[in-house]
Amino acid sequence: MMTLYGYFRSSTSYRTRIAMNLKGLDYDYISVNLAKDEQLADAFKSLNPQGLVPVLQTDDLLLYQSPAILEWLEEVHPKPAIA
Repeated sequence: MMTLYGYFRSSTSYRTRIAMNLKGLDYDYISVNLAKDEQLADAFKSLNPQGLVPVLQTDDLLLYQSPAILEWLEEVHPKPAIA
């Protein structure tokens, strides 16, 4: 199972959600409200010490930075291609 942490007004989170939806992937979405500084909470910073969204968590992997997430999605789920 995959969990995507993001914020609806974050363009990088939006880009990641678009890619995952185009690929038809099943994932849980957890909103991290940047307007309320939720990205600075210890619980979130334990996932991403940079305090940025998006973060993609799988059973054995934790990725942050949308380019890395998109690259991993293309490698692991090549069809349909997004590039």
